[in-house]
Amino acid sequence: MTAMTALAAASAETGPADLLDRLGAWFHPLTALLVALDAPVPPVPSEILVIGSGSLALAGRVSLWASVLAAWLGCWAGDIGLYALFRHGLARRLDRWAWGRWVHRGIRSLLVKAGPATGLAGLFVLRFVSGGRTASMAAAGIAGIRWPVFLWLSGLGSLTWSVYMVGLGWVSGQTTGLPWWASALVGVALGTLAGMIIAGIVAWRRRSGKGAA
Repeated sequence: MTAMTALAAASAETGPADLLDRLGAWFHPLTALLVALDAPVPPVPSEILVIGSGSLALAGRVSLWASVLAAWLGCWAGDIGLYALFRHGLARRLDRWAWGRWVHRGIRSLLVKAGPATGLAGLFVLRFVSGGRTASMAAAGIAGIRWPVFLWLSGLGSLTWSVYMVGLGWVSGQTTGLPWWASALVGVALGTLAGMIIAGIVAWRRRSGKGAA
């Protein structure tokens, strides 16, 4: 049984409270996969599992370090894949299929909204903003940032994001005492609010001429 099949079976046969039991050993691989897919397809709901893993770790049901590692590797892999697509011009091949054109249009739209930042702001900070990760990785590929620089900034940014997101779940579970899935929803709300604040700060710095282009 594949990870996606396990998720479908879990969703059909049980509620959120029993999801972990149904997924079993697939929980962390599935989390990593969804986080990776979240780079080219931002609507993928990876955050709920990443934040939820923090709440689960608090309850002693999963390993805290495994949760951070799964999120980090998935995030880094997704960054690298999307960067490579745009750096080597492979993104144009997406236009051969209807779903590919939809993904490509979405990425281009996010790129326009987020702006051309490709340095520290793009590869590190913007991943905390909704759609910012997708736009910044695409921008880095188009700008041709050197692989060593990209890998270092992306790896560090991915690790920071993973610790932050898993930590949100841990803190939410500790302060609310809700089930892991409810704590994850609280964490998502807090993360969204923080992302809006970061987006506002980045926009202000750009308008004032202090942001990195």
